[in-house]
Amino acid sequence: MVMAWDTGYQPPRMPKYSPRRYSVGVDLGQANDPTAIAVLEKKIVPPRDAMFSPVGQHPGNRLVEGDIVYDLVYLKRPKLGTPYDVIARRVADLVCELEPLGSFGELGQVTLSVDGTSVGRAVVDMLDAEFKRRGATSRAVPKVDFRRVSVTGSQGSLKRPTRTGGYWSVPKKDLIFPAVAAFQRGQIRIAKGIKDRDALVNELRNYKRTTNIATGGMQFEPWRESEHDDLLFAVCLALWGWQQRRGQTRLRVIR
Repeated sequence: MVMAWDTGYQPPRMPKYSPRRYSVGVDLGQANDPTAIAVLEKKIVPPRDAMFSPVGQHPGNRLVEGDIVYDLVYLKRPKLGTPYDVIARRVADLVCELEPLGSFGELGQVTLSVDGTSVGRAVVDMLDAEFKRRGATSRAVPKVDFRRVSVTGSQGSLKRPTRTGGYWSVPKKDLIFPAVAAFQRGQIRIAKGIKDRDALVNELRNYKRTTNIATGGMQFEPWRESEHDDLLFAVCLALWGWQQRRGQTRLRVIR
């Protein structure tokens, strides 16, 4: 006996895009400042009270709403003084490890957002050259959604960033505020085993928002000038890599 779907059955509509699994953020430090690399993994978490027992004969009855969360699965500061070309190779290695070549030759895709402000522009060029070199000699290099970011002051309004000369101009508050809010809501979760977890939490606690009464502009800075914010900023860049293009915050998952 051959089983067949009812003639009136319509399969459930899936999202128009396939969610990327990983987004990488790189905050490039200058001579005496550390560089930080962060990786966020996107996951869809169904509600705790979801009922997965299907009701009826159609698979569509098993669809439930799920919330998107981001797990911080990698966070690292290369040793202070590490040459920029070495950092470029390490970032390329990390991207290739996150999305290796599949069993059938399929390539993964990773979003990579790098702070190209000031000295970062030279390192962005190194990264670009490194991916091109690897792509020319190997088929195992994943597709990289490479986002070069130029961080501007915090006086601009919250709006869609502009892109000029290959760089996205983004006000600092548009990077910091969504990430801090996501941490507060529990939307960003720090995975177990993250070595610099305590340092990241300390950066979050020491961050402050100030408002210029004359201009009304907001600024986000550490409480003390001696404090670093590179770990938090790398996470901000990784989160921005998704939020810039993804207006949808909820997806449907099949269990």
